Parts: sequence; structure tokens; C-alpha cells
Amino acid sequence: MQIISLIIGSFLLVMLVIKLSQGKKYAELIASVDSKQFPGKEFFGIGFAWSEMKVFSLKGKLKQNLLKKAKLLYDPKYAEYYATITWAQVLTMVHLCLCLGFVLAGVMNFAFFWLVGVIAAGMSGYYFFSRMKEQVAQRRDDCVIELPEIVSSMALLINSGMVLRNAWDKIANSKEGEIYTLMKEVSFDMQNGMSEIDAINKFGIKSDSGEIKKFAGVLIQGIEKGSKDLSEYLTKQSSEMWALKK
Repeated sequence: MQIISLIIGSFLLVMLVIKLSQGKKYAELIASVDSKQFPGKEFFGIGFAWSEMKVFSLKGKLKQNLLKKAKLLYDPKYAEYYATITWAQVLTMVHLCLCLGFVLAGVMNFAFFWLVGVIAAGMSGYYFFSRMKEQVAQRRDDCVIELPEIVSSMALLINSGMVLRNAWDKIANSKEGEIYTLMKEVSFDMQNGMSEIDAINKFGIKSDSGEIKKFAGVLIQGIEKGSKDLSEYLTKQSSEMWALKK
């Protein structure tokens, strides 16, 4: 068992060095990635090099899964970039865990280490692959918690005579938090020429929340119809949101 572990460990170690060398061409692509958000980015070249092989390339349902989550977390035009980075991270961590496990098993003549390496590879691969899904879910929960206050403030400001766009900007800059960050993105989009309807619709989609999509729908309806009853609709929705929160 020791010989087998040494052979596999040596092969994985050699491949690690080769793939790390091949992946140097992706250094510029990786450099701009936030190291806090993507720990271990210095080694992602390994994953990029593996992904060049057809069998390990990002495709099919795996790609669609990552793209869907990336579009919610980041600007949609950068979704493929972040999906690719995530896949490189997954492949990198799987390789590192397997390599460490088999090398230790061979050197220390203890087969338990290769089992640990295989388990660690599976767990790390799953964790980094599903991390965006968890981030989207966490952000959605954080947004929903703040939603009743947002709706109440919007109803109050519009009822006082403030136009929707000004009310939106005022609320967006009033606090810090996930939903306020998304609202600031809407303000930025509108300042850069995007229509109010498109920007608010994007806000609803990125929140990945049925409640927030409903809120966005009410605002869009008010914009389209110029409804004088928008404040009343928002007040009603606010009551429903507070009841739900309680």
C-alpha cells in the first residue's frame, strides 16, 4: 500500500508542478480577483491548466449552475469570468487535497491519509462549487430582513411628495447592508443611462427573493402607470412585510 501511495502521490506532485507552470499564463486573469473572496488564488493556475483538458472543462449543467449564481452575485457581463474562476478554484483545491493526502500516506506509510485526502478533496470541491449558492441565499435572507423598513420608508417619502428616484437614492444611501448595496447599484445604473424600470427590475432579479421582486413590481407598475396610488400600495405591502417579519 505504501508503494502504491508513493506512486500516486509522486504522480500528483509532478502534475501539480507541471500544471502550476502551465497555469502561469493565467496570472494576469487571476491578479484582479479579491483574495479574501477567493482564498488560494495564487494556485488557481493549476485549475485553469486542468480545465484546458476537455474532460475537466467547465460545460453543461455545471457551467449553467455557476453562471446562474454568478449573474446574481456580480454584474451579468462578468458572470462567465467569475464562473470560470470558481471552477479553477474547485479543480485546484481538489488536486491539492489529493496530492497532500497521497504524499503523506506514502511517506508515513499510513493509508488513512489517502482516505483523508480523498474525503477532503470531495468536501473542498463541493464547498467551493456551492459557495456562490450559499452566498446568494445569505444575501437574500439579509435583504428580506431589511425589506419592511425599506418599503415603509419608500411609502413615507413618496407620500410626502418626493419623486420615486429621489426617494430611492435617499434610502439607498441611508444605511449599509446587502439590500442597500443592491439599491446603490440601481442608483448607479440609473445615473449611467439605464431606465428606472430596467434598473429596478434588475434589482428584483439580483435579490433572488419573491418578496423583493413583488416590491420591485409595485414600483415598476407605479412608474408605468404613473399611479397616484403607489403610496397606498406601498403602505399596504409594508404592513404585510412587517407581519411576515414578526
